[in-house]
Amino acid sequence: MKNKLLNLAMIVCGIFLFSFALNVFFSPYHIVPGGVSGLAIVLEYITHVRKSIIIGVLNIPIFLLGLLILGKKFVANTVLGVFLVPVFVELTSSIGIITKDVLLATILGGVTAGVGIGMLLTNQASLGGTDTIAKMISKYIPKPVGKIMMSMDLLIVLSTLLVFGIEETLYGIVAVYIICRVLDIYIKGFKDSKTVFIISDKIEDINKSILVELNGRTTKLETRGGYTNKESIVLMCIVSNSELIKLKQIVKNIDEDALVLVQDSYEVYGKGFGLA
Repeated sequence: MKNKLLNLAMIVCGIFLFSFALNVFFSPYHIVPGGVSGLAIVLEYITHVRKSIIIGVLNIPIFLLGLLILGKKFVANTVLGVFLVPVFVELTSSIGIITKDVLLATILGGVTAGVGIGMLLTNQASLGGTDTIAKMISKYIPKPVGKIMMSMDLLIVLSTLLVFGIEETLYGIVAVYIICRVLDIYIKGFKDSKTVFIISDKIEDINKSILVELNGRTTKLETRGGYTNKESIVLMCIVSNSELIKLKQIVKNIDEDALVLVQDSYEVYGKGFGLA
């Protein structure tokens, strides 16, 4: 029960942050961050109808179609976003601007909106809108949801070229990029660990040095060469970014001909690991 209340609080907070960014940073400067909310900025300028009303009017039929096409499970993940976004957009509409610098507004808006969306996604919720449309389209057209959603958002951002002009459109593209980057960081975390695979004829010496000098954990993977069919051992270990340089030096000192493969590992947990 406590976890459910915490998740609910995070979802509400995420919706508030997104609505705040829309009204305080994006809308005053005609910066369109894509999605139904971004489209509402364009339509508000053309029709003089409040964004909150436009978002509500657009989201409700999308929600009902989603319920019909995607089923009841869809409702639980989007219902709060669909109905609370217009409410929060209306509540934050009277706050006013914080900065007169358009670039600063773009950056702050991107960061705030990215964190807000991150809170929603990590709690399996969404704002509804274009992501719901993308899910419905992907059910009938064999295309990834992400690509469909990106295409729709790009069209919405580019629509500002006809309404507001080239400068606002460019700021919109910057805002979308920042939102995506912040969202990526929010979900994956700031600390990137590395998964390292080592192939060497001196694997036991390398393994011993890693255990002693890095106090690390290693895993030996039994492999078979694709061409030679020869059995061998590949050493796998997980290290932090700061430890990676030392690990490379250990391997180089023992076997300069060793093959080292390094991969990003954004989240590492369990079995005593806590690097992510």
